[in-house]
Amino acid sequence: MTKREFLIRAGLLLLVLGIITTLVVLDRTRGNDRPQAEPTPTSTPSPSPSGTVVPLPTDKPGKGETDVIPTPPPGIEAIACQKLQQSVEVTVLDFNTHRSYGGIATVAAEIAAVDPDIVLLQEIDRFKGGTGNIDQAAYFAEALGMDHVFGANVTSGNGEYGVAILSRFKILGSENYLLPNGPGGEQRGLLGVGVEIGGQEVRIYNTHLQNKLPGLREAQARHVAGILANEENPIILGGDMNATISTPTLAPLTAQLVDAWSVGSGPEGTGPNGSRIDFLLASPTIVPQRAQVLGSAISDHSRLLADFVVPASTDCPTQPRDAKPRKKKSRSGG
Repeated sequence: MTKREFLIRAGLLLLVLGIITTLVVLDRTRGNDRPQAEPTPTSTPSPSPSGTVVPLPTDKPGKGETDVIPTPPPGIEAIACQKLQQSVEVTVLDFNTHRSYGGIATVAAEIAAVDPDIVLLQEIDRFKGGTGNIDQAAYFAEALGMDHVFGANVTSGNGEYGVAILSRFKILGSENYLLPNGPGGEQRGLLGVGVEIGGQEVRIYNTHLQNKLPGLREAQARHVAGILANEENPIILGGDMNATISTPTLAPLTAQLVDAWSVGSGPEGTGPNGSRIDFLLASPTIVPQRAQVLGSAISDHSRLLADFVVPASTDCPTQPRDAKPRKKKSRSGG
């Protein structure tokens, strides 16, 4: 039995035991509410002819007065599974922070303002002198109350530079893949994590492709597409692609995934030159509901925000979710 199967069965067992406990409590409560029988007149034992006192027969317990654990109703596992299998609306933010040069607290506030469930951040420093020797990913995670993973792509002395993923859902594991590089290029990577949403594992990926060398950028995108092609779980991919939707860079990615901007509204420019170069893409089973671009007072990139519906798992039994669907707040775009 795999660890996942063990957790699935353990979750269902706990749910069934909870239902049984509730039934026991209700059964006892009903027993306490039953009408009490009229008192029976006491009888005095009568002596036998030999003078020996013969005890009178004692009363037997009435029906229903013993503590019996009720049997769970048939099909309880199927009922429990259906309760656990619910689609979940997830808000995802993609944001190139420009290393938070203008103030990391302001960047944290800009993230918090849109109340995301998952955050994909590019241009993140860790212990770099130029940005205050701060572990920026850890700072954001603490400020927002989220789990986080950092993917280092460039190391200089004690400092690192790369991307990060923050999540309100528990992060199950992570991998950081270094992408192809060449002369004149900067090392880039693909950070991936697994999170459990709606009773299934969803794979979340974040990347930042090469900005100056189109051929290298296209090779990196093909490499990313090759990694994603081997995934069996639903995928959400975000990142600064440094290319627009009509370029060869995006073609291998959009061949597998759906662009969230298909339901976008308002101005779409995200990059310094006003082009849409930051993307949120997802497996066809993960349906985008809304997408919008929000400016930033700090970064030279705008924030890209999208709501997705992650469908319920089709497998029973299933694990409990780490987080329930939340009622979405109205957004001011702050």
